Amino acid sequence: MNKTNFQKLPLSVTRPALLANKSDHVFRELLYNFFTVAERVQEVRRYLGNRIGISGPQYNLMMAIAELQGSDGVSVGRVADYLHVAGPFVTAEAGKLVRIAYLRKTNDVADKRVWRLSVGPQGWAALKSLFPGLQQVNDTLFAGISQSDFAILRECLGKLVENSEPVLARIGSWKKTSK
Repeated sequence: MNKTNFQKLPLSVTRPALLANKSDHVFRELLYNFFTVAERVQEVRRYLGNRIGISGPQYNLMMAIAELQGSDGVSVGRVADYLHVAGPFVTAEAGKLVRIAYLRKTNDVADKRVWRLSVGPQGWAALKSLFPGLQQVNDTLFAGISQSDFAILRECLGKLVENSEPVLARIGSWKKTSK
């Protein structure tokens, strides 16, 4: 049998907390699982949006607005912060949802430069039509996760969101220097 040159990847992480027996195998396995779950959740989001005639990101946007709007609507900036997206993205996608009467857009009473977003009657009807299936999807996705597991998962994902900002900044600086 002809042996090929055996090569081993260097460690993809060096933090001891992320290594098991001086190996990053478990870390890589976690990332692959994370990517799989992320893609599957994106597929669910696309499906739910498609069921009511909108895109997956627009579905997320509507759900966030419905959750945050209170009695006066919610600002574009607040929605952008909540979803970890850019304000212009929220403005553009909300504009599309206003055109199909799923969202309403009004000026803030105190500051006319600020837009307040709220879900309109057609938007509420569309979102509510998804809930029996949405509850089943979420209950199945999180089956076997205890309340304490959920708290840990929520905390860990929050840290990853926070940590991802400087990572993206570093990648951005690498892109600039490689041009």
